Amino acid sequence: TTMFALLVAGYFYVRPNFTAWPPPHVNRSMAHLDPVPDLAIPTWNLALLVLTLAPMITADRACLKRRRLMTEVALALLLVGGVGCIVLRFHEFSALHFRWDDNAYGSIVWTIVGLHLLHLIVAVLEMLMMLAWVMLKGLDDKHARDVRVTAVYWYWIVGTWIILYAIIFPGPRFF
Repeated sequence: TTMFALLVAGYFYVRPNFTAWPPPHVNRSMAHLDPVPDLAIPTWNLALLVLTLAPMITADRACLKRRRLMTEVALALLLVGGVGCIVLRFHEFSALHFRWDDNAYGSIVWTIVGLHLLHLIVAVLEMLMMLAWVMLKGLDDKHARDVRVTAVYWYWIVGTWIILYAIIFPGPRFF
């Protein structure tokens, strides 16, 4: 959370240095004077990410009651949604209209999106390990707690992305 807070602070620190936001992209052969990020793919990705809360909440509650099958199904659904979010996230980079090394704006935005992508990948891999464990070894108290901790991590990933999405994608239209 602190890492993202520092990046957002950097984003707003850089903002006053430019009269237009995001800054015009003049490093190409054809200048792009209004390079606001596209909204289509990022919005679909946000919607999918929010929808993944349903299977995560189900897995979280099912593991408390030691309902193994329900936990497995919910984790499997979450994995499908999580992989979908990761795939869409790679397409979001082209929606930014900047490369990471074009200017300070591009660097900060790519870092925010990239680090959140890293969190998505880690969480999906963690879900995959949880699902494999539960399917192979069962759902004991220790691993039910692990599913719950992973659920809290997923809630954090979704919650932080709601804020970051608002800043990065629709935000430049209003700031």
